[in-house]
Amino acid sequence: MENTMGGIIVNPAVNMHADKMSDEHINMFDTVFKDIDGAGYFPLLYVGSQLVAGQFHTFIALRRFIHAEGPEKSLVKVIIFQSLNNDFAIHSISEF
Repeated sequence: MENTMGGIIVNPAVNMHADKMSDEHINMFDTVFKDIDGAGYFPLLYVGSQLVAGQFHTFIALRRFIHAEGPEKSLVKVIIFQSLNNDFAIHSISEF
């Protein structure tokens, strides 16, 4: 599928013949989560992107909350927005 407004591109790295996640995607993820306190987020899978007024990048990640009873883990879908100026921000985080 070509990169058209609103079109979703699924990265072929989500199949069983997957390449590893690119350094660019890992750095993007690390950049938006570097100042988050109280939880750790670890990217497991880069799903793909969607062209909007910028780009949405979708990841599957492991989230670990740290609290008195011990760590709590869950899988989450993370969408990161990349602006036309190449700035990154967390768009949404949702549990499965």
